[in-house]
Parts: sequence; C-alpha cells; structure tokens
Amino acid sequence: METTFPAGPEALRVLALSARDGRTAAAAAVRLADRLAADPSLDPDDVALTLAHGRERFAVRHAVTGTSAAGLADALRESAARPRRAAPVPALVLDLGDGSPPPGTPPLAQAVEASATAGDLGLPQAADTAAVLYGTASWLAAHGVRPDVVLGRGPAAAAASALRGELSLPDALRAAATATGTPQAETPEGEVLVVRLGAGAAEAGVLCLDPLDPASYARLFATLWERGFDVDCTLGRGGRRVRLPGYPFQRSGSVTATVPAGLRPLTPHEQRWLFHDLVRSGSAAEHTLCATAVLPGPVPGAPAADAALAALQDRHPDLRTVFTRSGGRWFARVSGRPVPVTVLAPDSGVAPAGRVRAATAQDTFAAADVPLVRCALAPAGDGWAVALAVYAPVAASSSADELLAEWCELAGAPLRPASAAHA
Repeated sequence: METTFPAGPEALRVLALSARDGRTAAAAAVRLADRLAADPSLDPDDVALTLAHGRERFAVRHAVTGTSAAGLADALRESAARPRRAAPVPALVLDLGDGSPPPGTPPLAQAVEASATAGDLGLPQAADTAAVLYGTASWLAAHGVRPDVVLGRGPAAAAASALRGELSLPDALRAAATATGTPQAETPEGEVLVVRLGAGAAEAGVLCLDPLDPASYARLFATLWERGFDVDCTLGRGGRRVRLPGYPFQRSGSVTATVPAGLRPLTPHEQRWLFHDLVRSGSAAEHTLCATAVLPGPVPGAPAADAALAALQDRHPDLRTVFTRSGGRWFARVSGRPVPVTVLAPDSGVAPAGRVRAATAQDTFAAADVPLVRCALAPAGDGWAVALAVYAPVAASSSADELLAEWCELAGAPLRPASAAHA
C-alpha cells in the first residue's frame, strides 16, 4: 500500500546516505551533490529509490530533504560539513496522542481503509479517530517505522492496543467508541526517541508528525534515518534506478575485521539471505515460513505457551539467532530474551486460522535486532488455532510444519498441524 501524497515538483523528497565512518560519509555526500549539480534533470524520486534499494546500510548517516536536484545538492554539501559519528540507536516509542479528533483523514491507504471499517461498523467519531490513528501507524510500520512501544490515551489507547496485537481492529474500534479501558504499555528504559502523532514543534527526545502534512513525513523520516533507523526514505513513491557515485571506501591495512564480543560473523547462508532482503526492500516476506493448526480443547494460557516456545528454541538454538549491526557491519548473536506468544482475543468475524497466520506472518521480519520467530494463538469455536512463523535463514533443516508440530507437543497438544506454507 502506498501513499497518495502528491509527488510533483513541490513534494519534499528525502535522500539518505550511510558509511562506515564520518569521513567516508561526508565524501559520499559531496560526491552525490556533485552528481546532482552536474545533471539537474535527475528525478529526485529516482535518486531516492536508488539510494534506498541496493546499498548496504552503515552506522554513520546523512539525510537531507529538498524538492529539486539543485536544492538537494546544496543540502548535501551543508550536511557534509557537519561532523558525523556512529551512535547507539535509541528505543523508539510511538505516541498516538490523546485521541483528539483529527481535522481529516490522511491520504494513506491504511488510514482510509481503517476509517471505512469504523464506518461499516456504524461507530461514532471516537472510533473513526482511533481508526485514522491505527491506519497512520500501520502505514508508518509498512515503511520501516517499527516502534518498540506504542502508547495512546483516550480513543488512541484502543488503537495502540490493536497495533500491539492485543485487540483486533474491530474490537479496538468498539472499545474506542464505548470508552472501554484498554491495557497500557510501559515506556522502555534507557535512551528513548518518541514520535508523537499531531502537529507541534519538536522538542528534546520528541519528534512530531502531522498526519495531514506531506512535508512532515519527509522531515520525520530524514531524522529517523540519521538516528539509525532503517526507514524507507522513498516514502512509498516509485522511481527507477539511476547511476550514482559509489562509496569512496578507504582500505585499511588489516584484512581481518575484529568481531565484537558476544557476536559472530554471518555464515555464507545467512549472508546470502540477509543481503537479498536488504537489497530488495520487503523481500523478507518471501522468506517467511508459516504453519497453522486448529486443535480441540481450551486455549493454552500464556505462561504455558511461552514455556513451549522457549523449549522449542532450546531444542533448536538457531531459533534464538538475531542479526545485528556493529561498526557498520552485520553480525549474528544468540538472544537469551524470551519471545512471548501472542494470544488473540475472540473475534467471530474472522476465521481463527487466518487471524493467527496474519498475526505471525503478515508483517515481514525486520532483519535487525528482533527475534526471527513468532507464535500466535486464538480461540476457534470449541478449540483454538495456532500459527508459527519463522524467518527461513534461521529455520535450518526443519520445516515450519515440523517446528509447529514440536511446539504443539511441548504445549501438551501433540497433533500434527494441518498445513504449512510460505507466507
């Protein structure tokens, strides 16, 4: 789903660069500025797409906004003059606000569809507000803005619950309409960057996004890129590949890179899959393996479901693999952090097997710093449905069917899953 914001000459574009160190990043920015100045006919959308797809992403970053090749060239030179260095990526919090009615619906497919859902259900304004917030956040997630925590107050709290997977969208809209209380998430500890939906001025640690202002999206994505988040700086606009200057790499005398403590180099198998997903934005969907099953009896409680998934990871240590970046290079590590199983609330309007599949496999796996296995349960009449999704590079020699069968056994329901497929 793409934005329908205007893509004409007046639209603000984002050009995003990265390099291993500040000196190389500055040189890359100047080289690109020279290329744009030499050929003002270059379409900024083509340049943005070429930079976004097909280039490895490093820790030191530049991002500039502008409406023309000449203006972007000037911005790149100004950016190159400012020293840059790698910095830790903060936790990201998306604050949906207090649920005040927006002055309109942003022209984003997800927001329009969610608003239509509220209308189909015949719900009042508060539900439509929650729907617009949900749709806007969904569009952001589809373009790389994947927060660690989603917060909201009033009707926005219901939208936040749906985004966290605690409620289906229809249930969340009904909760917003009736002012039913919903669970609140906790803000993570440590350094935090907040993205707040709503017009306003940025402040320390807080970025504001006006959902109705196209330029606000460009400025937000540029800032997030520079802070280390791998967002889609094309903003969903199309384009074609064009020839641009490569990175001015500087070779060092050492041929052996130091591997940071707690990390290991990627295997050739992992390198191939990961590179494929980095080059082809969104291609991770092709590499998601998912199996589903419908079983009789009561839905297992969250503690038992979580324990079964932890035991499955103990049997298959590869399922604890997490890819991460350090010093501009990709490594792998073993995560000791448990992966919670998502237990969905009942919803008579959607087939349970489809709901759990969507909960685990609808969103592609983000390659960096997240668990690469998901599990979800949902009531299904007199029984329950379960889905297990895993990123193919860490599935090793086991199929999704086999892994789900093992999970069912560990959960005390040893039934062979009915089907498995690439999601």
